[in-house]
Amino acid sequence: MAGVRRFEVVEHLSNTELNQAIEEVQKADETRFVRRLCCVKNLYDRKTQQQAGEAVGVSQPTSSRWARAWNES
Repeated sequence: MAGVRRFEVVEHLSNTELNQAIEEVQKADETRFVRRLCCVKNLYDRKTQQQAGEAVGVSQPTSSRWARAWNES
């Protein structure tokens, strides 16, 4: 994908910790939070904000907002 900028996401958690967090919120039936964490995981996996958002069913601006919130936390 020429010309597509990748978003630099702060890795507050390791991949293992992020996977564990996703499992925990799934068990707690926190769908909205699961989507946000999965979006962040997609960014960890070097997806663009557009790709990360599409994978969880949200727009690029929403993905961007979630990523900024993650980085600031």
